[in-house]
Amino acid sequence: MTLSRSQQQRPGGGGGGSSKSKARQGKMVRLNINARERRRMHDLNDALDELRSVIPYAHSPSVRKLSKIATLLLAKNYIMMQANALEELRRLIAYLQAQTTAAAAAGIVPTPYDLQAFPATPTATKLQQQMESSAAAGSTPLVSS
Repeated sequence: MTLSRSQQQRPGGGGGGSSKSKARQGKMVRLNINARERRRMHDLNDALDELRSVIPYAHSPSVRKLSKIATLLLAKNYIMMQANALEELRRLIAYLQAQTTAAAAAGIVPTPYDLQAFPATPTATKLQQQMESSAAAGSTPLVSS
């Protein structure tokens, strides 16, 4: 026999157990849910602490710990900066290989590379300016525009 929800919740309405055991069971369910949430938050905070330990920022005791959002923004910007640096290095290698190939095809002995002719990307220039301005101000840029 299937009982309706209202019959199950009503004391003596065919729910099958005493109200004390239901209250105790409900309390245990709530305690388990709270414990799971507490564990989840501890895991999240541990992960953020590990992230803070590997991203570059001042770690001295006089510097306040970064907030969760500041940690995530700094990590995102750091990853973007590293990706842009890799792309810039790839472009530089291609540029140097092209110069070497062109010199070899023309029968010219390669001379030391002139990197002044290497064009900088607008993104790299912007990131460099942000890093220089934040270094001068003594802070870390958290938001890229």
